[in-house]
Amino acid sequence: MELHDAIRSVVVEHGDSMLSDATGFRGVLDDVLEERQATTGDINLLVDAVRFDVLSPLVAMIDSGADVSRAVEEAGARLARERGGADQGAASWASAVLGYAVGKVPEALVLRYRSARPSGHLPPPTAAPPAGPTPSQASGGWQPGPGFAPTPPGKKGKGPVVWAAAAVAGVVVVGGIIAGVVVATSGGGKEDPPGPPDTPAVDVDPAAIDERYDALAGSITADASDCEAADPGKDQDEVVECTVNAGKLRLVTYTDQAAAEAAREARLDYRAGTLVADNGSTAFYEFDPERGGTSDPAIVYWDSTTALQSATLTATGSADIDTLGQLYKATTPRVAVPTAPAHPVLREFIKINMDVAGCARQRTFFAGETEESACEADVDGIVVNVGRYSTRKGLVEDRQYYKGKYKEAGTQGGGGTWRFGEGKGEGAYYAYLQDGTAALYWDWNKADCNCYGIAWSFDGDLQKLEEWWPGEGA
Repeated sequence: MELHDAIRSVVVEHGDSMLSDATGFRGVLDDVLEERQATTGDINLLVDAVRFDVLSPLVAMIDSGADVSRAVEEAGARLARERGGADQGAASWASAVLGYAVGKVPEALVLRYRSARPSGHLPPPTAAPPAGPTPSQASGGWQPGPGFAPTPPGKKGKGPVVWAAAAVAGVVVVGGIIAGVVVATSGGGKEDPPGPPDTPAVDVDPAAIDERYDALAGSITADASDCEAADPGKDQDEVVECTVNAGKLRLVTYTDQAAAEAAREARLDYRAGTLVADNGSTAFYEFDPERGGTSDPAIVYWDSTTALQSATLTATGSADIDTLGQLYKATTPRVAVPTAPAHPVLREFIKINMDVAGCARQRTFFAGETEESACEADVDGIVVNVGRYSTRKGLVEDRQYYKGKYKEAGTQGGGGTWRFGEGKGEGAYYAYLQDGTAALYWDWNKADCNCYGIAWSFDGDLQKLEEWWPGEGA
């Protein structure tokens, strides 16, 4: 059984109040998990997630309508800060596990963060478990008792008495260590213990920042003020945060290329409302919450894995994506906003009946799309959008939607280059007239395409659409 499934099964059986007691939760994990199911780092991280109450705000965000993935990221960022700059990807995994345990986060999201985590390198917890009962215990909440000892086959349970003995033993050991350290470092009062290492200062003068981040923009601090150094996280050498008009600018320098590439992978999601370009050495990402249908802030991100740097503009207040776009342009960025269809198979798909040069990139309408473009048809009165999904599943769901529209339509078309019907021949083709608008959907079964096209005639001319689409033998 997977770790997250094991935790969920215990929560389902004994109630989610156990996720408000870090000490008891640690005992449960030690008691029910096989050695191969979790590392010490995994357990420490999950216990810290309970100790710092990650679950309450996570559930509150999801229940208020926030995007689940975004809510997990926010909860993970908070946990990472509480742990003193721990790996945010690992912290998001822990947040997702707790959310999954109470049925608020899908398993796919847990697996996504699990697969992105480096194994065996999680930081230790930043605080010891509380010695006394938590507020939930004091008020009569869940507490491990004599009747609670779920033990998987082949593993002997510790039980609450053993947990208490282990806690006492831990205090004795820790006390002995502390005493030993005092004796070893006091030197009979002759020497003071060494202080913490000096932290190198970060020059936050705008001119100095512009010079360091020249690989990203000609003037990265344009319209920025109040720049301050922030604590770098795992695999980060430097973090600088500045205030901009109705937003924040965050600059990061990574320790190596692997870290820079991992940060990019974590950022380039395919939510509805995104505009994404991964050019190899550079990348661009834009998110419009209005198009995406969420209350999340607008974002513009760009990076250079060669320079080991990234920049993120995040809107605050009521600022929209257009405001961030102006701020981005003001920096004289080295990374261009994508303007044309990029994927080679998508471009091939467009060429079936259109000119690629007549297509312009736009933010996506549907989750899972890697890109979307508006294209010019060579017939007046026809409006065309084309796009590509990251998976075949996304395309099939799109196909089923338009198949349903076709079946509901009062007037159905038929014909075209593709043989009619779902999944037959080259791809699917559905043309129909409904509520005064004519629509024609088509897609392609070619491997790695996952491409679709949808054309409209808003004056209801279905015949014009089908004549525009190449006929048999064309």
